[in-house]
Amino acid sequence: MEASSSSLASSLAFKTALNLSAASLDDSTSDRLLTKFQALASHHNLTASEMSDNWDAYSMSNDDAVHSESNFNAFRTFLTKALEKKSSTAKSAPKSIEGKSTLVTKVDNKRKNSQVNPMGSPPSNSKAKLAAGITRVSTSPAAAYEDRKNVGQVVAHFNTQLDEKKVDLNLVTGGRVGPSISGITDFGTNVEQKYRYMFTTLPERAKALDTHLVSLGKEMASTFDMKDLCPIGEPRTDTVKVIGRVCNEAHEGKLNKTTIMLEGSRHEAGGQRIFMNCDELKTFSVFPGQVVGVEGKSPSGRKMIASKICEGVSKPMVKTKAGELLKLQHSGEGQDGQPLSVFAAAGPFTTNQNFDFEPMADLLAVVGRLRPDVVVLSGPFVPADHPAAKNGAVQMVSEDGEKLTVTFENIFSEKFAKLLEDTFLDHPDLPTQFVLVPSIDDAFHDNVFPQAPFKDRVENGESLDLPGAEGIVNGSLGLQYVEEAGREGQEQSTRTKRVHCVSNPCTFKINDVVFGITSVDPLFSLTTQDCSANINRMARMAQHLIQQQSYYPVFPPPKQANLDLRHLGKVKMPVTPDVLLVPSKLAPFCKEVLGSLVVNPQQLSKGSTGGTFATITIHPMPREELEKAGEGVEMPHKVAERARVQVQKI
Repeated sequence: MEASSSSLASSLAFKTALNLSAASLDDSTSDRLLTKFQALASHHNLTASEMSDNWDAYSMSNDDAVHSESNFNAFRTFLTKALEKKSSTAKSAPKSIEGKSTLVTKVDNKRKNSQVNPMGSPPSNSKAKLAAGITRVSTSPAAAYEDRKNVGQVVAHFNTQLDEKKVDLNLVTGGRVGPSISGITDFGTNVEQKYRYMFTTLPERAKALDTHLVSLGKEMASTFDMKDLCPIGEPRTDTVKVIGRVCNEAHEGKLNKTTIMLEGSRHEAGGQRIFMNCDELKTFSVFPGQVVGVEGKSPSGRKMIASKICEGVSKPMVKTKAGELLKLQHSGEGQDGQPLSVFAAAGPFTTNQNFDFEPMADLLAVVGRLRPDVVVLSGPFVPADHPAAKNGAVQMVSEDGEKLTVTFENIFSEKFAKLLEDTFLDHPDLPTQFVLVPSIDDAFHDNVFPQAPFKDRVENGESLDLPGAEGIVNGSLGLQYVEEAGREGQEQSTRTKRVHCVSNPCTFKINDVVFGITSVDPLFSLTTQDCSANINRMARMAQHLIQQQSYYPVFPPPKQANLDLRHLGKVKMPVTPDVLLVPSKLAPFCKEVLGSLVVNPQQLSKGSTGGTFATITIHPMPREELEKAGEGVEMPHKVAERARVQVQKI
């Protein structure tokens, strides 16, 4: 009897996790697929939750594939290959952190392979040349990366009928090619400096969540003219409208149609929760933490039978006066009628075999050749889950061959920042500005969300007067050397800031274009938590971010997110961005969602091989259109209509 009950519970768990009770499946098909999924899970020793996560990954990579016999066969092949790859990666994981090559040799060789001129001697104030690496196991890490296939292949694109930005090196004047950018500015809503965390009390957390529910609820009610709202939990036999937060009845596991609950505000409903029945909804997508408006009936006050659902409301997009747009896009002080070029890439920027940052070196070679206006880089820069970082002690080798144990901060300074410095030494007239967004996976930065920008612990660093530590600068990220590289004799007042450190998440402007970015991967969290029916999942997940006015709307968040609710306001979107960058481990894509251009550049490095990055070319608005509108008329930016995007392999 106990075995029978256990089997029944297991079947129910699989059926719920994989959503096999969907209306599009008849009972016989659902039962056959359930049996097959259970057998496959048993063969690979996977739980229902793990099978659900793998199915989501397969479905997202195959145009939102639905449950069917043919898709199951394809999924079985996909799962087998994925598990085999994971197993082989684990077996070949490096076990030591003692490096053999020096930074000088590694970087020079790499740039020679990339047909980039040698960097030459560093400036006198440059940091000591050190190298970090890990012992080679079974296969050569360099070969694994350098032997990657389909270099430069475009894997996702948008508006390819528009022209790419062309660079004519004959036009180089005053150290710039083509357009200039007026600057990179934020909205004043981002985290500006580090703060104390792990000090948020339960009342503070409850107040932050309730404040968000009430404020977003008021915007929804005002925007959609939702009058005579009923408190959640009040019995009514007629059709009513309520606003609440979606919750999962189960403390663990994925949200499903039988566990959806609505939580009311503390003032109106005393925080009461009731079940929500979605059987009458033809299409919907909900997740824990989502603030929704629901129309339906609740005769008992314990369950809401939904007939309509409003999944949120977006913030307005920024408008700019036509005269200002003319100045930014068509004057000689601005873009001079040429496109704005932006690259976007996400970490890791080095393979899991070493800290040589080969993918980053190749990206910088492309930057030196194509000379984009801005490169947006989001972490992790020194991944905490890197095999060498997990050992807790990274050794670097000095020029005289001495092995030194250094901090993760030194890895960033001596490897990543040094690559930026060398790029500007090679191309002193390079006009590109870099935007650095931290990650909660960075080993040298605070593991809390939202995150403050990168900043030296000690301004410009300090050298420790200790045996074996000569030449190592501590407390600094080394970005001051990037600002100085190749600028000997240039007046300070004429210099453009090369590196901008911003918060995670961040909303900022490049000329007139509003960008929004977070490195916490909200898309992956949403896909593993949502309960939906008949939707385009990838576009809908991005839509959730915009309609919830948040860079991370999931609550409760997974353990690794470390969300500090006291600063929940810093996670909100002050406006709907023109371009929303959402780096994710999911398949790369670029789509227009609610007027915003949403881009997932994926990761620059995947395991021991290369990944992808995005190039965004934003054409100016027609001069005639701006002049005709009148100088004081506020114009929508319509960036999605005039932007060309390509996501390509490094």
